[in-house]
Amino acid sequence: MEQRLKWVALLAGAVLVVGCGVHGPRADDDDDGDGGEGLTGSGFGAGDTSSSSSEGAGQTASGTGGTTSTSTSSSTSTSTSSSTSTSTSSTSSTSSSGTGGSGGIGGGGCYIEGYDLGVSLADLQSGYQGSQWLPTMIDVLNRRYSNGWYVMDQMKNDPWLANSFPQWFNLGSWGGMIESIDTACHEETHGYDFDQAMNYSNKHLYYMGSNLEVVATKLNFFARNQIYNQVTQGGSVTSMYDSTYLTGTQGSYDFIFLADELTAYINGLACATVVGDHLTQGGSFRDGAAAHLYYLQVYLRVARTQYSSLYNQWKADPDWQQFVRFSWARGHYWTDVSMQFGQLGINDAAIWNRINDPSNLSEIQLFTGDTPSVVACTP
Repeated sequence: MEQRLKWVALLAGAVLVVGCGVHGPRADDDDDGDGGEGLTGSGFGAGDTSSSSSEGAGQTASGTGGTTSTSTSSSTSTSTSSSTSTSTSSTSSTSSSGTGGSGGIGGGGCYIEGYDLGVSLADLQSGYQGSQWLPTMIDVLNRRYSNGWYVMDQMKNDPWLANSFPQWFNLGSWGGMIESIDTACHEETHGYDFDQAMNYSNKHLYYMGSNLEVVATKLNFFARNQIYNQVTQGGSVTSMYDSTYLTGTQGSYDFIFLADELTAYINGLACATVVGDHLTQGGSFRDGAAAHLYYLQVYLRVARTQYSSLYNQWKADPDWQQFVRFSWARGHYWTDVSMQFGQLGINDAAIWNRINDPSNLSEIQLFTGDTPSVVACTP
């Protein structure tokens, strides 16, 4: 109950700048006060919405090699690259029943999640009514991404969705509803995680899919502000998020909350990706997930080099191993899938370059015992 009350109290202080700023309606269940994903068209990290950079940073099948792309995007982009998207047979599955699993091994032998970009939304778009935005959003996810459907269906009675969420988006239009979908998935991941964690003693739950919920012990983690200096050393590539998550009150929270943020950003990216053919405004959808994968790497390094007792306890815990391995795999997977939509990132290429630095990749191998490419493929 204490965690839930903390979350509710944080909601009251949330701030949002809509249109060309930072989306932040909820002040996450976990800690941060940001409320969601990235910049305009995403959710809300923190950052300069005028920034623009070359797209890229998807990973190869091995999950460790950055790719490059020539498309560009900014927070005001109207790019609809790959708008005729259809998921390939090796990376998609129909989820119209709304009960699909969280993930598995595909025909190529690597991690996949069920989604289907080929399912038409034309009838929902033509008949859209703003008063029915939430049932419509849930129906969209039911058709295209069952893991997103599940968490939104479970949280559909959350008063925040009815009372607060609508003030931050133009839900009277189809485009406005689609634009908000990643923020809804992000925020309700927090809501679901913290609600479900109340069923456990000294543990936290991380929703990664309807059949994958990691429940891990609350170890004596250090405050995440202790990674700030290493994150920003040599120039920050995650400046949109650093001040929000690694400084001030939010910076005093520990890895339990940072891990929930990583989970929420990946889930938000997944929900945005499965409606990428309907998203006309660019944003930092990929950036938030990438930034938090990088934070994970740096947090692991600081733990290993400065908190050896904690690190050894953390590394020996099978639930935390599962969290790290599946977060790494899911972050790579949804980044790869989202690359067909050039408008879903702003500075993600630079962040992935930092993630793929050998010194950072080594932290994944040191913790899991497997190479980063193996973890990305077979968590």
